Amino acid sequence: MNDDLHPTLQQFLEEQSTLALATINDQGEPEVAPLFYVSDERHNLYWFSNTTVRHSRNLTARPQVAATIYPIVWQWSDIVGVQIEGRAEAITDERIREQIMTIYLRKFLLPASFDAAISASTLYVLRPHWIRWIDNSVEFGFKSEFTLEG
Repeated sequence: MNDDLHPTLQQFLEEQSTLALATINDQGEPEVAPLFYVSDERHNLYWFSNTTVRHSRNLTARPQVAATIYPIVWQWSDIVGVQIEGRAEAITDERIREQIMTIYLRKFLLPASFDAAISASTLYVLRPHWIRWIDNSVEFGFKSEFTLEG
């Protein structure tokens, strides 16, 4: 990855709240779901979900996924965001779950009524192998693409 882009991408991922996760269902059709997420220094994306929802069932059967993260804007010159392709899976390591839970609860101010739902949820991770950074403030259609080592 371009070393100049790493801090920009890291800050962008920390400042945003929601990713749109694209999965493929049993019929080979795409489905998308908005999810709150947190990220780490390797640009892995983590979220909590129930194992029975569509996107969780889909990624368990077909772990290759895509995602996009972007803020809502109204001017073409303000378009900025990332497109991501990678592999998603459930995390079963309790130590990692506790670390991510701490980060998640710092980032999102959720009411206490969510505690039980989050506690009962499974932690998932999307490990990107490809990222495209888009930033129309540089110029219309500006993008920088890179692959990540697994």
